[in-house]
Amino acid sequence: MDSKIVLTFIGGDTRQHVAMDMAVKNGYRVKAMGFESLKNTDIELYKDLAQDIFDCHVLILPIPYKNKYGYINIVSSPQSVVLDKIMKHIQPGTLIILGKEDEDFRQQVKAAGIPYFDILKEESFSVLNAIPTAEGAIQRAMEKTDITLHGANVLVLGYGRIGKSLSRMLKGIGAKVTVEARKQEDLAWIYDNGYNGVHLDQLDEVLSTQQIIFNTIPHLVLTRERLLKVDKDAVIIDLASAPGGVDYIAAQELGIKAYLELSLPGIVAPKTAGKIVYQVINNLVEKARNCGIIRR
Repeated sequence: MDSKIVLTFIGGDTRQHVAMDMAVKNGYRVKAMGFESLKNTDIELYKDLAQDIFDCHVLILPIPYKNKYGYINIVSSPQSVVLDKIMKHIQPGTLIILGKEDEDFRQQVKAAGIPYFDILKEESFSVLNAIPTAEGAIQRAMEKTDITLHGANVLVLGYGRIGKSLSRMLKGIGAKVTVEARKQEDLAWIYDNGYNGVHLDQLDEVLSTQQIIFNTIPHLVLTRERLLKVDKDAVIIDLASAPGGVDYIAAQELGIKAYLELSLPGIVAPKTAGKIVYQVINNLVEKARNCGIIRR
């Protein structure tokens, strides 16, 4: 292996394209598999899992690393590679960076003694990623409604990273923003920022007046009982991880328009999302080098 830090990307989504280009520009040697074509000739493109591709310091898997079929989330061949196939080739001392680890992954890396970082658990990624997520949610709301957000009654469920960014942007557009939270501290900040605050226990009282509802809570919150209180002309934009925070069967039966919008950063702002991915990867590589995790 040469003196450069070698990064191997497996996946193929647009964010990785951008991150790889930035990695090359910043002095990394980059290998890739799962990409049908690459404009950057400095990236070493592999068509399959050749042994050479695992001759690297850092193996970067997709975000999320598995698709709905349970395979590695490779864009060009979604049902071709399982985690076991990758793990048996990984060399000792390799660092894995991925998104959305699961029990299968944790067991296999523990057995192999392989260090890893889950990028979705990095605070810097979560904060930065909330920006394109919020913008994408607003874009989707504009596409799905026949009203302006300016002057509209909008409800944001949850006041985490995405909820904070989304509420701020909606207020800037001129929407009448109500934000749901459970913690009294969050409700105090909601009031301080000029939004209407509502505790989860009182959520039912405000549902009927909302024209657009954004959900960021990663569990079922808009149950059938609550959907019965939602205006039939309202639109729900669900940003929670699958299966989302909405009873979609009930929503369909009640004629309520509800949309589960996953992975918005890579869809609506892939260049920005890719820059964020690279920035966090670079920080994690430096962290691993300083801790002696990455072999020299």
